[in-house]
Formats: sequence, C-alpha cells, structure tokens
Amino acid sequence: MLVELLTSLFNIIIILAALYVITTSSIFVYIKLKFEPVKGVCKSNVRLDGKVALVTGGNQGIGLETARDLASRGAKIIIACRDGKKSADAIADIIKTTGNNNIEYKYLDLSSFRSVRSFADDFNQTYDRLDILINNAGCAGLKHKASEDGIDLVMQVNYLGPFLLTNLLLDKIKASPAGRIVIVSSLLHLFGRVTTSNLNGLQTKHYMRKYANSKLCDILWTRALAKRLPKNVLVNSLHPGVVKTDIFKRLDRYSLKWLMFLIEVLNFKTPKEGAQTSIYLAVSEEVDNISGKYFMECKEAEYSKVADSEDLVEDIWNKSVMLTS
Repeated sequence: MLVELLTSLFNIIIILAALYVITTSSIFVYIKLKFEPVKGVCKSNVRLDGKVALVTGGNQGIGLETARDLASRGAKIIIACRDGKKSADAIADIIKTTGNNNIEYKYLDLSSFRSVRSFADDFNQTYDRLDILINNAGCAGLKHKASEDGIDLVMQVNYLGPFLLTNLLLDKIKASPAGRIVIVSSLLHLFGRVTTSNLNGLQTKHYMRKYANSKLCDILWTRALAKRLPKNVLVNSLHPGVVKTDIFKRLDRYSLKWLMFLIEVLNFKTPKEGAQTSIYLAVSEEVDNISGKYFMECKEAEYSKVADSEDLVEDIWNKSVMLTS
C-alpha cells in the first residue's frame, strides 16, 4: 500500500514538473515570437581602421563575437575581463579568423571598484582616445553576496561597475571624432523595479529580480548619460536576444538548469546572432545622431514605461555617482 502511494505521488510530481517545463518554455516561445520574430543582422560595411574599441567580457559569448566583428573591420581591440587564459585563447581565435593582430587583453574585475579605477588609470595613460566602448560583461544567477564595495555582486557587475568604468573613460571617448558607447541590457528589464534606497541591491533576494533591476538601471543610465554627452558621442542600450551563453551557469537549482537547457534548445540564438545589435550600434550609419535609445534586433524598440520618469532617471544617476565616488 505504501509503495503504491509513493509511486502515485512520484508520478504526480513528474506530471507537475513536466507541466511546469512545458508552460515555462511556452512562455519563452511566446516572448520570442512576439519580440524576436526575425533575427536582426547588422548589414553595415563600415571600416574601423585606426579606431580603438574596448569590449568588456570580450573573451566569450556575445562579447567575443562582437570583438571578432570589430576586429574584422580593422579596429584595435582591447578585451577587458578577469580570465587571462580564456582571453588569450579568444585573442588567438580572433587573430586566426580575422587576420587582425592588433588585439590586446587587460585585466578588469567589474565587481571591484578598485580594479575598475586601476584599469581606467592604465587605459587613460596608454591611449589618446577611445572610439567604441562596448559594456557587454554581465552575470546572473549569483548567490546573494555583497562585493568588497558593499554592493550586491549582480548590481555591481551589470550596472555600477560599468557605470564607473564609462565615467572614468569619458574624456578619452570625447576625444574621438565620433565616439560610441554601447550598453548591453536585457528585455528582462521590463520586470525591474529600482529605487535610490536600494540601488546597492542588497535588499533584493531573488536572483531574477536582481538581474532585472540591474538591466533596468542600464536603461535609466543610458537615458541619463545621453543628456550629458557632447554631440560627437552617442550612447544606446540593447537587448541582444535570448542567447545561448553561460550567463546562467551559476544557477544552483538542478531543475532550473534543466529548464534553461530546454529553453535554450527551443529558443536561444547563437552568440554570433546575439552580437548583431551590439555591432549595429557600434558601427552602423543608421544610428548616426541617435542617442539615449533602446534597441532590439537592430531596430529601435520600446523600453519600460518606468524609464520615462525623468525624476527617476536623474535620481538614479545622482545616487550612482555617489555610490561609485
């Protein structure tokens, strides 16, 4: 009797789990069909000879494919991230596939303001200008933990670290005849809710809410920064699409990993496909004089109505400056 009862309970659990997976994957299919019915492709043939491009997280995934494309156009590429070995492999790969030997690695840990300042000091002493800055590096699925700066790791890596880096490099970007700043956000910013009182992210516990909040901050930051830049510098943010990368590799729930694997098989883009909008915003003539906007599939898209609040945009900017000072 007990065995039969346990067997029945097990079967019920299996059925519920299957329904959960089917329902969740169906939601992702709906989102993909609604927001990504056609995969955008950057069609620009612009050359970047003599220009300097910095790509954070450029040693893997979307960042690697973005760096590869910019290198194929003749740009000097700086890959900024923590893993020197993986970066060396990425550089060898880029050189092999593009023939551009002008690729360099510099250590950068966005979870440490000290590291960001050290990187910026070195860059500012080495280069006369920066033509393209791709704020690509990001993380998700991390356990609730504060950085050495007292900031939630997800909020710091995805937002406040890049925010500080960009501000420290602004003089070099302004020195470019036509500078471009690209900020990789996410469609999940639509689920974000941020306040100045919790901008450090420490009061937010759920990993997906942390991620959504950090990506909403990227949208708010894009809008605030655009108002402060000279006409020769453009800044725009983007959703790269549902991309097959290892950003969710740290999910500590076995069932969630299997769910992400299933969704990946059904829906995810390749990193090369996911890099297209970043590349588009970095090089395309179609976005000349467009700044402070949000893009998907190489087209301007609507962002969260929350980001329409000018008061929130300014409040988050001012609090971000304070937290990174």
